Amino acid sequence: MAFKACIDACDSAHRHCMEAAIHCMQQGGVGSEWELVQLLLDTADIAETASDFMLRSSRQHHLLCRVTAEIALRCAEECERHADKDLRLGQCAKACRKAAEECSRFA
Repeated sequence: MAFKACIDACDSAHRHCMEAAIHCMQQGGVGSEWELVQLLLDTADIAETASDFMLRSSRQHHLLCRVTAEIALRCAEECERHADKDLRLGQCAKACRKAAEECSRFA
């Protein structure tokens, strides 16, 4: 399947963002800022949707990939700002950056 690496990257970003959002809400502090949690949840949702579009070989996948790449990159950058204080956000940043790179190939 031509989309396998991108689907895997989107699935990983979805999982890492959901875990990070829950972690941030439970831990409090800087990670619990609503804008960060909202971005994590937005990224999780768009990555999951992009993965679904590619799994069914939707002809509109390029549209979702473009948006996913942009949002995932924003999320990666924001998570990287907090990565030195929170390992989970560092892992999330890496997963989001990978999803952004893979999605850019199909945008």
